[in-house]
Amino acid sequence: MKKNHTQEKLVYGDDAIVSLTPEALAGPTTLLRGGLRNSVGKFLREKTGRVAFLGGSITQMPGWSNLTEAHLRERFPEAQLEFVNAAIGGTNSTFGVFRFDEQVLGKGPVDLLFLEFAVNDAEAVKLDNQPMEAMEGIIRKARQANPAVDILVLYLADEGKVQAYRQQKEPASITFHDRITAHYDIPVINLALEMTRRLDAGLFPWNDFSRDSCHPNPFGHEQYMGCIRDCLDAAWAGASSAIPAKAYPLPSPLCRDHLTRASLMPVSVAQGWRLVQGWVTEKVCNYDNPVDVLTAESPGETVTLSFDGSVFAISAIAGMDAGVLEVSIDGKPATEYDMFDPYCPMFHRPVFHVLAHSLPVGKHTVQLRIAERHNEQSTGHAARILHFAKA
Repeated sequence: MKKNHTQEKLVYGDDAIVSLTPEALAGPTTLLRGGLRNSVGKFLREKTGRVAFLGGSITQMPGWSNLTEAHLRERFPEAQLEFVNAAIGGTNSTFGVFRFDEQVLGKGPVDLLFLEFAVNDAEAVKLDNQPMEAMEGIIRKARQANPAVDILVLYLADEGKVQAYRQQKEPASITFHDRITAHYDIPVINLALEMTRRLDAGLFPWNDFSRDSCHPNPFGHEQYMGCIRDCLDAAWAGASSAIPAKAYPLPSPLCRDHLTRASLMPVSVAQGWRLVQGWVTEKVCNYDNPVDVLTAESPGETVTLSFDGSVFAISAIAGMDAGVLEVSIDGKPATEYDMFDPYCPMFHRPVFHVLAHSLPVGKHTVQLRIAERHNEQSTGHAARILHFAKA
């Protein structure tokens, strides 16, 4: 039986880290590009609007996103603004694009989208981490739902990015993200580069900025917020309610396998295993008890379902007893996927795994079976699925 063959590194062309010139390192860290011209007009004219935040733990935690919400409420006191924080700690843009329809657009199109995944997209490119295809899918989904939506992408800082810039290298996830944001003329704030400059200027040490390798302290979030405020001031200078909304152009996709068709599926589409409502466990991270899961804990337990597309994935909870899945598509020989990872011994947390990719577009049948073996560090064979997913 093959093992994890779907997790081979994707072919990304020349994805070597880009060397930067001194001029590039000294250039602007905020690029307004196509601007943020529509949301401010709507907030002033219609006195209503929806603002969404999508990212990982730095967006989920109390910090820059809360500060941005407070700033917008203060800036537009007469507007009834609705805020959606769709961030999930420890997750990347690939999970983000699959959950975008349900968790960002669930209450309708948004007028202003803050998007950050440069930290969590920094892992090696593989099927579970497709920074270009996923970011392009998110942008296209947002613009298809509302062609006038303003999007601001943030490249947040971590110690690896700071060290890369000090070596005159561009962090790979920022290189990949910027290929997409430039293609769609999306405004960006490169906070990783801006914080590197401030650190190197002696304005503060890293320990004052962050409690670990990437999560800011309150002081660090204030540093981010100051840059966001300056960006919005520049983008919205001279704005008035008389400025009508105008659709942004939607160019042809840059990536052949962009994930615009990505979506979640409920576990009710499957036959087999057991639905456990209100499952509770100890030692959780990046989510709150309880959750409803489709679960199996014994070798040989099987679940089947059908989907229409070319990509199949699962959103799940993995922890100390995570098992090995045998994945069979359309009756073909199964491949193994070990759900146990280096974080599993510490806690249960949300994970997202692409189990099949580049299938012929159309209807497919999937069978998932709990394998007889499990990782030698795991205490069991469990699989606990929150959603199936397809693209």
